[in-house]
Amino acid sequence: MKMKKMFLLLVAVSLILTVFTATQCSKPGSTENQTTKKDSKEKKDKTPGSEDKETDAVPVQVTNPTVGDISSFLLFSSNIDSEKVVDVYPLTFGIIEKINFDEGQQVKKGDVLAVLDDREASLNEKKADLNYKKLKAEFERQKEIFQRQMLSKETFERLKFNMETAKLEWEQAKLLLSYTRITSPISGVVTKRHFKVGNKISTSQLAFSVVQDKEKIAVVNIPEQEKDEIYLKQKIVVFSGSKEVTGFVKRISPVIDPESGTFKVTVDVNDKNGIFAVGQFVNVKVIKKTHQDVILLTKDALIFDGGKVFIFVVAENNEARKKLVELGFEDGSRVEVVKGLAENERVVTAGKNSLKNKTLVRIVEPVTTL
Repeated sequence: MKMKKMFLLLVAVSLILTVFTATQCSKPGSTENQTTKKDSKEKKDKTPGSEDKETDAVPVQVTNPTVGDISSFLLFSSNIDSEKVVDVYPLTFGIIEKINFDEGQQVKKGDVLAVLDDREASLNEKKADLNYKKLKAEFERQKEIFQRQMLSKETFERLKFNMETAKLEWEQAKLLLSYTRITSPISGVVTKRHFKVGNKISTSQLAFSVVQDKEKIAVVNIPEQEKDEIYLKQKIVVFSGSKEVTGFVKRISPVIDPESGTFKVTVDVNDKNGIFAVGQFVNVKVIKKTHQDVILLTKDALIFDGGKVFIFVVAENNEARKKLVELGFEDGSRVEVVKGLAENERVVTAGKNSLKNKTLVRIVEPVTTL
């Protein structure tokens, strides 16, 4: 009897829990019902096909053509040189006593670059000077006697000869003394010093190298088939990396080198600000012809197919239209579009390889790397 009452009590508790659970699940605010309603609403809000259309658009980057000048040219390599490069040798031998100018310093014509030991030369000059003054004084005294006809003409002529000889010897001694000063024959910059103080130097040893860095040139060897395209004063661009100056054709050799089949052209480099150093490697661009105010496009936009050149332009409805274009002059990164492109069109530069005519595209901005 007692077991029977216990069993009935358990059954009653189970029924109560079942009813309570069912009641909670059926309430309007329950989590399950809310989730179900939300999913149902999202399905209703979505327009059929809209998501697929957006996903199908190919991301591309575009650019606009520009209007400017572009030239056809010949490109050569060369080195900056100077019209005047002078190697300075001493005019006498001796010991280097003093150096006044060193490598990299500007000098003017006539500046004393270095001084040799001049003690012996100085003594010889003074000795010759005294001898000349002595003979000159003697000549002046005897001249008065000769004018009074108290001295023979032969003696007078001998005195005159001795005086003039002494003068020449004095001039020679002064010249030899000046040779102990090594001077610059031009204005420019010292590029090399070939000795040190205390070194013994002779007339066969190079002392300094001086370059006139204001008159720079570059020499190029141009193939003979281009000879009719080169003329005096022709515009030149000389550049190295981001550094660039202008110039012009200064001299044209009339002779063709039979071994290389080229002729020598000397270019005047307008480098007043000293952008390039003498000896520096540069590129020389010889301008043949220039087209002004033409449509220019970056080469990244070009597609070469079957010997023809195409581009993709983005229409107002964001469709990519494939267009055949005709090109003119080109330089490092740009090309002239002669036919097939308007100035205001948007041209695809990145993503073009994934496109076909009338492909839907989506324009994106280039990614910037910090």
